[in-house]
Amino acid sequence: MLAGAAAFITFAAVFCVCMAFAGRSRQNPVEARVRRLASAFDDDVVIDRGQPFVERIVMPLLESMGSIVAKMLPTAYVARIRHLLTLAGQPFSLAGFLMVMAVSAFAFPTFFLAFVAMAGASFSPTILMVLLALIGLGFYLPYFWLARRVGKRQNEILKSLPNAFDLVSTCVEAGLGLDAAFAKVTEKLAGPFGDELRQALREMAMGQSRRDALLDVGERTGVSEVVTFVNAIIHAEVTGSSIADVLRVQSDQIRIKRRQRVEQTAQRIPIWMTFPLVLFLLPSLFIVLLGPAGIQVYDSLVTK
Repeated sequence: MLAGAAAFITFAAVFCVCMAFAGRSRQNPVEARVRRLASAFDDDVVIDRGQPFVERIVMPLLESMGSIVAKMLPTAYVARIRHLLTLAGQPFSLAGFLMVMAVSAFAFPTFFLAFVAMAGASFSPTILMVLLALIGLGFYLPYFWLARRVGKRQNEILKSLPNAFDLVSTCVEAGLGLDAAFAKVTEKLAGPFGDELRQALREMAMGQSRRDALLDVGERTGVSEVVTFVNAIIHAEVTGSSIADVLRVQSDQIRIKRRQRVEQTAQRIPIWMTFPLVLFLLPSLFIVLLGPAGIQVYDSLVTK
């Protein structure tokens, strides 16, 4: 039974690989004809074979297999992962991350089955439950890592916002335009918020409107303070208000909110200290105070 389970997992992995190759071989005949015609009239087409094997073969294969995994998952779940990848700064493509989840889901039970087989244990319902738990753990472990990366990135953005808003406000009050002020922030400020502003400037240079580029920044960060900042700038441009005044107000508001978050964290510290106090300090204190008394009571009882 145990060997059959291991064989089934191996068959499933080989089947996914074959489906990936089959998915890559099927292509639209119209697109194939257009590609052949374009290559016939283009004499400057050069196939780059100097790329590493991983980039030429392995990564496209993983992308194809990830696309197959995406088709098997619910649409809402795939959309949620796509949104988290955007908030995390796009560390993986959607298909690549789904393939990582699938590989992780196969790896954990495979190693467990190999360990059980080497131990010589027989298949039982307990082993089946452990296998199911490991499959779930392997599938959701990359998801938990991604959610943690999103939280870490948003915290970095929050920490850099006061300095960024102050710099933008100072540049605008000094006479620079808003785009030039954003460019100055990208030069002086390192981190995810500076990267997002740099991408927004590139999008505006390619013809996208400032409003849409700034709205995309708010969506890619997922931080409420950034969304409020973007909406305030757009509202000021629409109504004709002073950008410098709006930026000054936003800078003051972000510093007030940061002070409030620090105060909230300081108020939660006594609660966090309760658990180590009960687990580590109080037992040792009881040993020091009650230990001698306990020894005296024990000696008096033994002598009697």
